[in-house]
Amino acid sequence: MNTILIAENNVDFAYAVEWHFEQNGFTVLTATTGEKTIELFDSQVVDILLLDINLDGITDGKSVARHIRSTNKVVPIIFMSGESKSPADVVEGLEIGANFFLKKPLAISEIDAHVKAALKMSETVDKQYQFGECTFIPNERIIRFGNKKEHLSNKENEVLTLLAAHLSETVSLEDILQKVWQDTLMEEALRNIISSLRKKIDGKGLIIETIKNKGYRLEKE
Repeated sequence: MNTILIAENNVDFAYAVEWHFEQNGFTVLTATTGEKTIELFDSQVVDILLLDINLDGITDGKSVARHIRSTNKVVPIIFMSGESKSPADVVEGLEIGANFFLKKPLAISEIDAHVKAALKMSETVDKQYQFGECTFIPNERIIRFGNKKEHLSNKENEVLTLLAAHLSETVSLEDILQKVWQDTLMEEALRNIISSLRKKIDGKGLIIETIKNKGYRLEKE
């Protein structure tokens, strides 16, 4: 199940978009301000962000995107704007890190099509995570460090991919269990996977921190 964060200050429009994605099996988070958007993104595992440029509060959509891209280069971001934008504005949005820049008014079907396209792109990209001299390659299920490499099991790979996509962010137990096992009662299995991963990344510039009563966080040493 994918989680979409909808950052939109038009409550009626946001509700319509929220209802559509809930009906299509998404977990939906909503925010009307830039500050709340950042708070939700930093505290939850978000698979895609639908982001209006002109949010309430002092932090606009572009600032939100810059904040996210400073730590997360992977999550798809779709900008929306109701104001007339020049080609330069669109280029700026894409350079900040948006995958798409949509101009309102928008049909829900158009948003849906772009969300599906962005998610498909994120799934098919051959991602690599570089942490100093350590390279994590999810598609090959390996961690490379110099001339050495560690092979990962399927579950180790899924857990580390989730943590790497949210580097320096706490990923909750519930989110990991739901996304990796689709079962929130697999805590013992998760603890075993974390223990095994810690042994495999030991001395490679990475650590997995346990955040008491919350979850786990991947950090650079």
